[in-house]
Amino acid sequence: MGLLPIMEKGKPTGCHSEWPLFYMNDFSRLGLRVDCLEKALSVLRDCGYAVFEDEGGAMAAIDGREQLLGVFKALTDHAIACETADLVSCAYQG
Repeated sequence: MGLLPIMEKGKPTGCHSEWPLFYMNDFSRLGLRVDCLEKALSVLRDCGYAVFEDEGGAMAAIDGREQLLGVFKALTDHAIACETADLVSCAYQG
């Protein structure tokens, strides 16, 4: 099982505890940006996905390609715009 980070478009991305503050090479974290985080999380929960929230953001548990595609379908079926994106903005990559 993997965890898919989900953050709201237009909001500053938080730094998760496992993300470095300084990194000498490229560092990125692929995740999902959605228009309305609360609505997106509600839809995913209603569709049976395990969703976890903490001070750094939210994550959905996915197990494989089919569930990942299901996340996109569930969100688009409920008119929630989403896109994959690099969520790291807090790491200095010098």
